[in-house]
Amino acid sequence: MRFRYWGIVFSLLFFLILEVVVRSTNIHYLEQPEIFFVNLKKDYVESGKADADIIILGDSRSMALAGYPKLNEKEFSVYNHSLPAMGPKYYKFFLEKYLEKGNKKPKMVLFTASPKLYSTGYGPPLYDVDGQNVAKNETLGEYIGRRWNEGWEKNFFRSQSKPNIISYSGKQEDANQILWEFFGHRYLHQFSFRELMHQYEGVEELYILSKAAPLLYESYKYHGAIRNVLSLNNWKVNADYKTKSQFCDECANIEAGLCIPASSQLEDNLTIEDQINRHLGKYNISNRIKPELVLFARQTIRAELNNELKMPPPKNFPKPDFQVLEDLIQYTESKGIQFGFVYMPWMKEREEMPDTQHRLPYLKEFFHNHPSVGIFFFPDSSYPAELFVDNIHYDCRGEKRVNEEFQQKILPQVFRFLSAKQKSN
Repeated sequence: MRFRYWGIVFSLLFFLILEVVVRSTNIHYLEQPEIFFVNLKKDYVESGKADADIIILGDSRSMALAGYPKLNEKEFSVYNHSLPAMGPKYYKFFLEKYLEKGNKKPKMVLFTASPKLYSTGYGPPLYDVDGQNVAKNETLGEYIGRRWNEGWEKNFFRSQSKPNIISYSGKQEDANQILWEFFGHRYLHQFSFRELMHQYEGVEELYILSKAAPLLYESYKYHGAIRNVLSLNNWKVNADYKTKSQFCDECANIEAGLCIPASSQLEDNLTIEDQINRHLGKYNISNRIKPELVLFARQTIRAELNNELKMPPPKNFPKPDFQVLEDLIQYTESKGIQFGFVYMPWMKEREEMPDTQHRLPYLKEFFHNHPSVGIFFFPDSSYPAELFVDNIHYDCRGEKRVNEEFQQKILPQVFRFLSAKQKSN
Protein backbone atom coordinates (compact mmCIF):
# COMPACT_ATOMS: atom_id res chain seq x y z
CA MET A 1 0.00 0.00 0.00
CA ARG A 2 1.39 3.37 -1.03
CA PHE A 3 2.16 5.92 1.68
CA ARG A 4 -0.41 8.70 1.20
CA TYR A 5 1.30 11.48 3.12
CA TRP A 6 4.48 12.03 1.14
CA GLY A 7 3.32 15.54 0.26
CA ILE A 8 3.01 16.47 3.93
CA VAL A 9 6.37 14.87 4.75
CA PHE A 10 8.17 16.73 1.94
CA SER A 11 6.51 20.03 2.96
CA LEU A 12 7.59 19.62 6.58
CA LEU A 13 11.10 18.62 5.46
CA PHE A 14 11.31 21.68 3.20
CA PHE A 15 10.38 24.06 6.01
CA LEU A 16 12.71 22.30 8.42
CA ILE A 17 15.64 22.69 6.01
CA LEU A 18 14.66 26.32 5.37
CA GLU A 19 14.57 27.02 9.12
CA VAL A 20 18.02 25.47 9.61
CA VAL A 21 19.48 27.47 6.70
CA VAL A 22 18.01 30.74 7.99
CA ARG A 23 19.30 30.13 11.51
CA SER A 24 22.81 29.24 10.34
CA THR A 25 23.31 32.21 7.98
CA ASN A 26 23.33 36.00 8.20
CA ILE A 27 20.21 36.22 6.09
CA HIS A 28 19.16 39.47 7.80
CA TYR A 29 21.68 41.21 5.51
CA LEU A 30 19.04 40.79 2.81
CA GLU A 31 16.19 42.13 4.94
CA GLN A 32 14.48 45.48 4.47
CA PRO A 33 16.68 48.31 5.81
CA GLU A 34 14.69 49.11 8.97
CA ILE A 35 14.63 45.49 10.13
CA PHE A 36 18.29 45.07 9.20
CA PHE A 37 19.21 48.19 11.16
CA VAL A 38 17.43 46.97 14.31
CA ASN A 39 18.99 43.51 14.03
CA LEU A 40 22.44 44.98 13.49
CA LYS A 41 22.11 47.02 16.67
CA LYS A 42 20.71 44.00 18.52
CA ASP A 43 23.59 41.76 17.42
CA TYR A 44 26.11 44.33 18.62
CA VAL A 45 24.53 44.49 22.07
CA GLU A 46 24.21 40.71 22.30
CA SER A 47 27.87 40.26 21.33
CA GLY A 48 28.85 41.67 24.72
CA LYS A 49 31.63 43.69 23.05
CA ALA A 50 30.19 47.18 23.57
CA ASP A 51 32.64 49.20 25.66
CA ALA A 52 31.72 52.90 25.35
CA ASP A 53 32.06 55.09 28.43
CA ILE A 54 28.91 57.00 27.50
CA ILE A 55 25.95 55.58 25.60
CA ILE A 56 23.26 57.66 23.89
CA LEU A 57 19.63 56.51 24.08
CA GLY A 58 17.02 58.19 21.93
CA ASP A 59 14.77 57.88 18.91
CA SER A 60 14.92 58.41 15.16
CA ARG A 61 15.84 62.11 15.45
CA SER A 62 18.76 61.48 17.80
CA MET A 63 19.99 58.69 15.52
CA ALA A 64 21.62 61.58 13.64
CA LEU A 65 24.14 62.10 16.47
CA ALA A 66 27.56 60.63 15.79
CA GLY A 67 29.45 58.84 18.53
CA TYR A 68 32.87 59.97 19.68
CA PRO A 69 36.16 58.10 20.11
CA LYS A 70 38.18 58.83 23.22
CA LEU A 71 41.17 60.95 22.15
CA ASN A 72 42.87 61.63 25.49
CA GLU A 73 42.60 60.87 29.20
CA LYS A 74 40.30 63.85 29.81
CA GLU A 75 37.70 62.56 27.39
CA PHE A 76 35.28 59.63 27.21
CA SER A 77 34.19 57.38 24.36
CA VAL A 78 30.58 57.77 23.16
CA TYR A 79 28.35 55.36 21.22
CA ASN A 80 24.85 56.07 19.91
CA HIS A 81 22.33 53.29 20.62
CA SER A 82 19.26 55.27 19.51
CA LEU A 83 16.56 53.34 17.66
CA PRO A 84 13.45 54.55 15.82
CA ALA A 85 9.90 54.35 17.21
CA MET A 86 10.50 51.92 20.05
CA GLY A 87 8.20 53.50 22.65
CA PRO A 88 8.97 54.83 26.16
CA LYS A 89 9.22 51.41 27.87
CA TYR A 90 12.08 50.41 25.61
CA TYR A 91 14.84 52.37 27.33
CA LYS A 92 14.90 50.59 30.68
CA PHE A 93 14.54 47.18 29.05
CA PHE A 94 17.40 47.99 26.69
CA LEU A 95 19.68 49.00 29.55
CA GLU A 96 18.86 45.78 31.39
CA LYS A 97 19.73 43.76 28.31
CA TYR A 98 22.87 45.79 27.67
CA LEU A 99 24.22 44.96 31.12
CA GLU A 100 23.01 41.34 31.18
CA LYS A 101 24.85 40.55 27.93
CA GLY A 102 28.21 41.35 29.50
CA ASN A 103 28.91 44.67 27.82
CA LYS A 104 31.14 47.06 29.75
CA LYS A 105 29.01 49.03 32.20
CA PRO A 106 28.83 52.61 30.88
CA LYS A 107 29.86 55.46 33.11
CA MET A 108 26.94 57.53 31.85
CA VAL A 109 23.70 57.37 29.87
CA LEU A 110 22.80 60.40 27.72
CA PHE A 111 19.07 60.53 27.05
CA THR A 112 18.19 62.40 23.86
CA ALA A 113 14.63 61.34 22.98
CA SER A 114 11.83 63.55 21.63
CA PRO A 115 9.34 65.17 24.08
CA LYS A 116 6.47 62.71 23.58
CA LEU A 117 8.71 59.88 24.73
CA TYR A 118 9.58 61.45 28.07
CA SER A 119 6.79 63.88 29.00
CA THR A 120 3.56 61.94 28.47
CA GLY A 121 4.12 58.92 30.70
CA TYR A 122 3.95 55.38 29.36
CA GLY A 123 0.65 55.90 27.60
CA PRO A 124 -2.11 53.35 26.96
CA PRO A 125 -1.28 49.62 26.75
CA LEU A 126 -0.06 48.14 23.48
CA TYR A 127 -3.36 46.42 22.73
CA ASP A 128 -5.16 49.77 22.69
CA VAL A 129 -2.43 52.15 21.55
CA ASP A 130 -4.77 55.03 20.72
CA GLY A 131 -6.35 54.82 24.18
CA GLN A 132 -9.95 54.67 22.93
CA ASN A 133 -11.00 51.97 25.41
CA VAL A 134 -8.53 51.92 28.29
CA ALA A 135 -5.91 54.24 29.74
CA LYS A 136 -3.82 51.60 31.51
CA ASN A 137 -3.03 47.91 31.32
CA GLU A 138 -5.62 45.47 32.68
CA THR A 139 -5.47 42.10 34.37
CA LEU A 140 -7.08 39.25 32.47
CA GLY A 141 -10.08 39.41 34.82
CA GLU A 142 -10.51 43.15 34.28
CA TYR A 143 -10.23 42.71 30.52
CA ILE A 144 -12.85 39.94 30.38
CA GLY A 145 -15.17 41.94 32.64
CA ARG A 146 -14.86 45.05 30.51
CA ARG A 147 -15.45 43.19 27.26
CA TRP A 148 -18.45 41.41 28.75
CA ASN A 149 -19.95 44.69 29.89
CA GLU A 150 -19.44 46.23 26.47
CA GLY A 151 -22.09 43.84 25.21
CA TRP A 152 -22.58 42.00 21.99
CA GLU A 153 -22.25 45.11 19.84
CA LYS A 154 -18.51 45.17 20.65
CA ASN A 155 -17.81 41.48 21.10
CA PHE A 156 -14.40 39.75 20.97
CA PHE A 157 -14.66 39.37 17.19
CA ARG A 158 -16.14 42.76 16.38
CA SER A 159 -15.67 44.09 12.88
CA GLN A 160 -13.77 47.29 12.24
CA SER A 161 -15.80 50.38 13.04
CA LYS A 162 -15.59 53.57 10.98
CA PRO A 163 -13.89 55.72 13.65
CA ASN A 164 -10.94 53.28 13.70
CA ILE A 165 -10.46 53.13 9.93
CA ILE A 166 -8.02 55.47 8.19
CA SER A 167 -6.40 55.50 4.77
CA TYR A 168 -2.73 54.61 4.63
CA SER A 169 -0.49 53.81 1.64
CA GLY A 170 -3.48 53.40 -0.62
CA LYS A 171 -5.38 51.00 1.65
CA GLN A 172 -7.97 51.12 4.39
CA GLU A 173 -6.61 49.96 7.72
CA ASP A 174 -7.45 49.95 11.40
CA ALA A 175 -5.67 52.81 13.19
CA ASN A 176 -4.42 50.55 16.00
CA GLN A 177 -2.94 48.16 13.46
CA ILE A 178 -1.08 50.96 11.70
CA LEU A 179 0.34 52.23 15.00
CA TRP A 180 1.46 48.70 15.81
CA GLU A 181 3.15 48.29 12.40
CA PHE A 182 5.19 51.45 13.00
CA PHE A 183 6.35 50.15 16.38
CA GLY A 184 5.91 46.39 16.59
CA HIS A 185 8.32 44.84 14.11
CA ARG A 186 11.21 46.90 15.48
CA TYR A 187 10.45 45.99 19.07
CA LEU A 188 9.94 42.29 18.34
CA HIS A 189 13.23 42.11 16.44
CA GLN A 190 15.10 43.80 19.27
CA PHE A 191 13.91 41.51 22.07
CA SER A 192 13.47 37.75 22.16
CA PHE A 193 10.29 35.95 23.21
CA ARG A 194 11.91 35.07 26.53
CA GLU A 195 12.99 38.68 27.16
CA LEU A 196 9.50 39.95 26.40
CA MET A 197 8.01 37.58 28.98
CA HIS A 198 9.76 39.54 31.73
CA GLN A 199 8.91 43.00 30.40
CA TYR A 200 5.12 43.03 30.53
CA GLU A 201 2.25 41.71 32.59
CA GLY A 202 -1.51 41.23 32.38
CA VAL A 203 -3.29 41.52 29.05
CA GLU A 204 -0.44 43.56 27.58
CA GLU A 205 1.90 40.59 28.10
CA LEU A 206 -0.53 38.21 26.38
CA TYR A 207 -0.86 40.65 23.50
CA ILE A 208 2.83 41.17 22.84
CA LEU A 209 3.67 37.48 23.28
CA SER A 210 0.99 36.59 20.75
CA LYS A 211 2.71 38.94 18.31
CA ALA A 212 6.16 37.57 19.17
CA ALA A 213 5.28 33.86 18.95
CA PRO A 214 5.40 33.62 15.12
CA LEU A 215 8.90 35.15 15.17
CA LEU A 216 10.16 32.10 17.06
CA TYR A 217 10.35 30.63 13.56
CA GLU A 218 13.18 32.58 11.96
CA SER A 219 12.00 31.61 8.49
CA TYR A 220 8.93 33.73 9.31
CA LYS A 221 10.89 36.39 11.16
CA TYR A 222 13.07 37.02 8.09
CA HIS A 223 10.49 36.29 5.41
CA GLY A 224 11.35 39.57 3.71
CA ALA A 225 14.97 38.47 3.39
CA ILE A 226 13.93 35.09 2.00
CA ARG A 227 11.90 36.88 -0.64
CA ASN A 228 14.83 39.15 -1.49
CA VAL A 229 17.17 36.16 -1.79
CA LEU A 230 15.25 35.06 -4.88
CA SER A 231 16.37 38.14 -6.83
CA LEU A 232 19.92 37.98 -8.19
CA ASN A 233 20.03 41.77 -8.23
CA ASN A 234 19.91 41.81 -4.42
CA TRP A 235 23.18 39.86 -4.28
CA LYS A 236 25.19 42.35 -6.34
CA VAL A 237 27.69 44.42 -4.35
CA ASN A 238 29.99 47.00 -5.91
CA ALA A 239 33.56 46.60 -4.73
CA ASP A 240 33.76 50.34 -3.95
CA TYR A 241 30.60 50.57 -1.82
CA LYS A 242 32.63 51.79 1.18
CA THR A 243 34.09 54.58 -0.96
CA LYS A 244 30.59 55.64 -1.94
CA SER A 245 29.56 55.44 1.72
CA GLN A 246 32.29 57.95 2.59
CA PHE A 247 31.35 60.04 -0.45
CA CYS A 248 27.83 60.27 1.00
CA ASP A 249 29.09 61.83 4.22
CA GLU A 250 29.08 65.10 2.26
CA CYS A 251 25.80 67.01 2.27
CA ALA A 252 26.34 68.39 -1.24
CA ASN A 253 26.42 64.86 -2.64
CA ILE A 254 23.26 63.89 -0.78
CA GLU A 255 21.38 66.97 -1.97
CA ALA A 256 22.55 66.31 -5.54
CA GLY A 257 20.73 62.96 -5.44
CA LEU A 258 23.95 60.92 -5.66
CA CYS A 259 23.35 58.95 -2.47
CA ILE A 260 20.03 57.20 -2.90
CA PRO A 261 20.03 53.59 -1.61
CA ALA A 262 21.51 50.92 -3.86
CA SER A 263 19.04 48.75 -5.78
CA SER A 264 20.77 45.71 -4.29
CA GLN A 265 19.43 45.03 -0.81
CA LEU A 266 22.72 43.46 0.28
CA GLU A 267 24.76 46.47 -0.84
CA ASP A 268 22.30 48.88 0.76
CA ASN A 269 22.55 47.07 4.10
CA LEU A 270 26.33 46.79 3.92
CA THR A 271 26.43 50.55 3.36
CA ILE A 272 24.23 51.09 6.41
CA GLU A 273 26.59 48.87 8.42
CA ASP A 274 29.60 50.86 7.22
CA GLN A 275 27.94 54.16 8.18
CA ILE A 276 27.06 52.89 11.64
CA ASN A 277 30.52 51.43 12.28
CA ARG A 278 32.40 54.53 11.10
CA HIS A 279 30.17 56.96 13.01
CA LEU A 280 29.84 54.87 16.19
CA GLY A 281 26.12 54.19 15.98
CA LYS A 282 24.95 57.18 13.94
CA TYR A 283 22.67 56.75 10.94
CA ASN A 284 20.54 59.64 9.67
CA ILE A 285 17.62 57.96 7.91
CA SER A 286 16.69 61.23 6.16
CA ASN A 287 19.75 60.93 3.93
CA ARG A 288 18.06 58.00 2.17
CA ILE A 289 15.28 60.18 0.78
CA LYS A 290 15.38 61.47 -2.80
CA PRO A 291 15.84 65.27 -3.00
CA GLU A 292 12.55 65.77 -4.86
CA LEU A 293 10.68 63.91 -2.09
CA VAL A 294 12.41 66.05 0.54
CA LEU A 295 11.20 69.17 -1.28
CA PHE A 296 7.66 67.80 -1.45
CA ALA A 297 7.71 66.85 2.25
CA ARG A 298 8.90 70.32 3.23
CA GLN A 299 6.07 71.94 1.27
CA THR A 300 3.53 69.65 2.94
CA ILE A 301 4.90 70.34 6.42
CA ARG A 302 4.95 74.08 5.72
CA ALA A 303 1.25 73.99 4.82
CA GLU A 304 0.44 71.95 7.95
CA LEU A 305 2.40 74.35 10.13
CA ASN A 306 0.64 77.38 8.69
CA ASN A 307 -2.74 75.80 9.41
CA GLU A 308 -1.71 74.95 12.98
CA LEU A 309 -0.40 78.45 13.64
CA LYS A 310 -3.77 79.90 12.60
CA MET A 311 -5.60 77.82 15.21
CA PRO A 312 -6.01 79.34 18.69
CA PRO A 313 -4.11 77.42 21.39
CA PRO A 314 -6.13 75.53 24.01
CA LYS A 315 -6.79 77.38 27.27
CA ASN A 316 -5.25 74.66 29.40
CA PHE A 317 -2.44 72.21 28.76
CA PRO A 318 -2.10 68.93 30.68
CA LYS A 319 0.72 68.79 33.19
CA PRO A 320 3.67 66.80 31.76
CA ASP A 321 4.19 63.29 33.09
CA PHE A 322 7.92 62.57 33.53
CA GLN A 323 7.53 59.05 34.92
CA VAL A 324 9.71 57.64 32.13
CA LEU A 325 12.58 59.91 33.17
CA GLU A 326 11.99 59.19 36.84
CA ASP A 327 12.21 55.43 36.31
CA LEU A 328 15.30 55.72 34.12
CA ILE A 329 17.10 57.90 36.66
CA GLN A 330 16.28 55.51 39.49
CA TYR A 331 17.44 52.51 37.46
CA THR A 332 20.75 54.06 36.38
CA GLU A 333 21.45 55.23 39.93
CA SER A 334 20.80 51.70 41.24
CA LYS A 335 23.44 50.44 38.79
CA GLY A 336 25.98 53.14 39.62
CA ILE A 337 25.59 54.87 36.24
CA GLN A 338 25.36 58.66 35.83
CA PHE A 339 22.38 60.04 33.95
CA GLY A 340 22.38 63.01 31.61
CA PHE A 341 19.60 64.63 29.59
CA VAL A 342 20.24 66.43 26.30
CA TYR A 343 17.51 68.79 25.10
CA MET A 344 17.61 68.22 21.35
CA PRO A 345 17.04 71.17 18.97
CA TRP A 346 13.69 71.20 17.22
CA MET A 347 12.10 73.09 14.37
CA LYS A 348 11.78 76.77 15.34
CA GLU A 349 8.02 76.91 14.81
CA ARG A 350 7.53 73.75 16.90
CA GLU A 351 9.84 74.90 19.65
CA GLU A 352 7.99 78.21 19.95
CA MET A 353 4.51 76.67 20.09
CA PRO A 354 2.58 77.20 23.36
CA ASP A 355 2.56 73.50 24.33
CA THR A 356 6.35 73.30 24.05
CA GLN A 357 6.88 76.47 26.06
CA HIS A 358 4.36 75.21 28.62
CA ARG A 359 6.36 71.98 29.09
CA LEU A 360 9.82 73.54 29.37
CA PRO A 361 9.49 75.09 32.89
CA TYR A 362 8.16 71.78 34.22
CA LEU A 363 11.14 69.99 32.69
CA LYS A 364 13.62 72.38 34.30
CA GLU A 365 11.82 72.04 37.64
CA PHE A 366 11.98 68.25 37.35
CA PHE A 367 15.75 68.31 36.92
CA HIS A 368 16.12 70.94 39.63
CA ASN A 369 14.67 68.29 41.94
CA HIS A 370 17.25 65.78 40.65
CA PRO A 371 20.54 67.63 41.25
CA SER A 372 22.64 64.52 40.59
CA VAL A 373 21.49 64.52 36.96
CA GLY A 374 23.12 66.54 34.20
CA ILE A 375 20.95 68.56 31.82
CA PHE A 376 22.51 69.99 28.67
CA PHE A 377 21.13 72.53 26.19
CA PHE A 378 22.41 73.39 22.72
CA PRO A 379 23.36 77.04 22.09
CA ASP A 380 19.99 77.43 20.34
CA SER A 381 17.16 74.92 20.74
CA SER A 382 15.36 76.30 17.66
CA TYR A 383 16.61 75.31 14.21
CA PRO A 384 15.23 76.76 10.93
CA ALA A 385 12.59 74.59 9.28
CA GLU A 386 14.89 74.29 6.25
CA LEU A 387 17.13 71.97 8.29
CA PHE A 388 14.36 69.36 8.62
CA VAL A 389 12.76 66.99 6.12
CA ASP A 390 9.58 66.74 8.20
CA ASN A 391 8.30 67.60 11.68
CA ILE A 392 10.99 65.56 13.40
CA HIS A 393 14.04 64.55 11.36
CA TYR A 394 17.06 66.62 10.40
CA ASP A 395 18.13 66.80 6.78
CA CYS A 396 21.85 66.48 5.99
CA ARG A 397 22.51 70.15 6.79
CA GLY A 398 20.60 69.87 10.05
CA GLU A 399 22.57 66.70 10.82
CA LYS A 400 25.84 68.55 10.17
CA ARG A 401 24.91 71.48 12.40
CA VAL A 402 23.61 69.34 15.28
CA ASN A 403 26.76 67.19 15.24
CA GLU A 404 29.13 70.17 15.15
CA GLU A 405 27.37 71.71 18.14
CA PHE A 406 27.08 68.36 19.92
CA GLN A 407 30.80 67.68 19.69
CA GLN A 408 32.01 71.26 20.22
CA LYS A 409 29.49 72.48 22.82
CA ILE A 410 27.64 69.60 24.45
CA LEU A 411 30.26 66.87 24.84
CA PRO A 412 32.81 69.14 26.60
CA GLN A 413 30.10 69.97 29.15
CA VAL A 414 29.24 66.28 29.50
CA PHE A 415 32.89 65.31 29.98
CA ARG A 416 33.39 67.98 32.67
CA PHE A 417 30.20 66.90 34.43
CA LEU A 418 31.18 63.22 34.40
CA SER A 419 34.76 63.93 35.52
CA ALA A 420 33.48 66.02 38.43
CA LYS A 421 31.07 63.25 39.46
CA GLN A 422 33.82 60.63 39.36
CA LYS A 423 36.12 62.78 41.50
CA SER A 424 33.36 63.41 44.05
CA ASN A 425 32.80 59.68 44.35
